[in-house]
Amino acid sequence: MPVRPYLGYAATLAGAAAVATAPLSFWSDGLVRFESLDRLLRGGTLDGEKYSLYGPVASAPLFFLGEAVGETREVVWVFNRLLILAAAAALVLLFRPALPEAERVRFAALVLCGGMVPWHAMSYFGEVFHTAGVGVGLALVVLRRGWLGRLGWVLAVWGTANVPASAVGMVLAAGVLAWHRRAVRYLLLPAAAAGLILLENWARRGDPLAGGYDGDAGLRTALPYSGRPGFGYPLFFGLLSVLFSFGKGLVFFAPGLFARYPPAAEADRDADVRLVYRVWVAVVVGLVLVYARWWAWYGGAVWGPRFFLFASLPAALVLARRTAHPGRHSAAANLLALAAAGLTCWAGANGLVYGEYDQEEFRANDFALEHLLWYVPECSVLWRPFVFPKPLDAAEVARLAVFAAAFAWLAAPVVRVLGGQFAAGVRGAWRAARSGPGWRF
Repeated sequence: MPVRPYLGYAATLAGAAAVATAPLSFWSDGLVRFESLDRLLRGGTLDGEKYSLYGPVASAPLFFLGEAVGETREVVWVFNRLLILAAAAALVLLFRPALPEAERVRFAALVLCGGMVPWHAMSYFGEVFHTAGVGVGLALVVLRRGWLGRLGWVLAVWGTANVPASAVGMVLAAGVLAWHRRAVRYLLLPAAAAGLILLENWARRGDPLAGGYDGDAGLRTALPYSGRPGFGYPLFFGLLSVLFSFGKGLVFFAPGLFARYPPAAEADRDADVRLVYRVWVAVVVGLVLVYARWWAWYGGAVWGPRFFLFASLPAALVLARRTAHPGRHSAAANLLALAAAGLTCWAGANGLVYGEYDQEEFRANDFALEHLLWYVPECSVLWRPFVFPKPLDAAEVARLAVFAAAFAWLAAPVVRVLGGQFAAGVRGAWRAARSGPGWRF
């Protein structure tokens, strides 16, 4: 009988508590979305702002609750963390029984304590609604039938419509589903999302093709391609930056995305979970291809690669399996998995505890030096705290302890197996050195 991962449940609950009690951050696009929702619900006015209202409308019950208690903005701002917690719980349940309990718990711990998710719990940005809706929705489409499967269609379409740039990712995901299931009906997913996007454009701006981003561009700086509007950034450099830049690169914020998802011991139970992984990766590929050409591929003046929050899901699925079964992998693979798990947990802790700490000088003078945050290691949000330490209060120390404990639990089986592999390697080298002809000068 397998041993239940009680320590894993404790780490996951601690991560959930850290997300639930994270401080609120009222700024940037979140304020614009809230103000659009406020105008709609108070006065019935649809403004022409460029950010979709599909996600904010889902938070309408919180808006009215906030009105009742006199803290409208504060109550609405907890929407994203509620979505994160609900999505993590839903995915853990959905993966039963196809995914072993040890992997399900590790997946939840990696989502809540790792990568980009914790930072997003403090804001009201639209990427959380997209990640929760599309992530859970596609999992429902693959893993469930009947009304739950139909609910998955609704969530996937709704989440995509809230971030129009993610429509390309949904096209790729639908293509993967259609290919594996040999059913063209899945192509209706991006078609329905496109319909909702065009409908909102028409209702808010009078033209189905007017997305509200006309003329949108950044400021001109020393970078050779700065100041270009829209999708004017060179794809090659955009891909390099999105994937590998020190301050925004997915290799640092979602390292599990770059590892192979290993097969399970029972292949027949693994097929559906592997299909979920493939459609999730298809969404990420679409996001990367689209945003690599966007002038603000870096996500604006925010912590980390904001546009690619969805990458946290497939990255967590990979690391959950690799840390749960290290005995199936080589020492080199286990070392990389250990490093990836550590980097993932550090990214989660960094976003929640440090965020945009000590970045003011880089954003002064019309963001003239902001590119240093993206490309210079010691200026990256991940490593800046080691160069200029931040004075931490008791709550921040406690949050760091939660992430450290989660990593310790995730790493424990990998470290044990690595110890045995290292010892076996040393013994083998010693036997090889002693065999054969004797040594001489």
